[in-house]
Amino acid sequence: MTSMRYSLTVIFSLMLALVLQLIPVSADWLSWKPNFLLLIVIGWVIFQPNQWGIGFAASVGFLADLVFRSPLGLHVFLFVFISAVPYLLSGWLLYFNFIHRCVFVFILIIFSELLRNFMYSVWGVPVDYGEAPLGAISSAVMWPVIDKFLVKVHKRRH
Repeated sequence: MTSMRYSLTVIFSLMLALVLQLIPVSADWLSWKPNFLLLIVIGWVIFQPNQWGIGFAASVGFLADLVFRSPLGLHVFLFVFISAVPYLLSGWLLYFNFIHRCVFVFILIIFSELLRNFMYSVWGVPVDYGEAPLGAISSAVMWPVIDKFLVKVHKRRH
């Protein structure tokens, strides 16, 4: 895969994740909505940590802050903090089998949901910690699609 085609693949995956993130859902289903952007960032950090590391996570987090009109730095902090774990474990994560990567991503997403709720509660915004597992479950259900896509791209790249 050429460098230009690879870069376009990364940009396309981010734009698709952003569009999926912005699709409106009813209030009843909002807590079940997967965090597509964070899943894509985690995926690129797992499969290409030397190229798409912490700086990449910070950039996408900044984009998320601007697009979602959240307090500046909220998503930057979340994306960097959550992406640091797969970045530090990147030498091992490629050797995890599919199921282990799914469990790993589920734990990361549930931790990010709890951390975001904690940050909102520090700012005085009322949050419901009981809804945190719902987004993590739906993100874990979406992860296999993203994982298969990134495995295919990673194999073509090497």
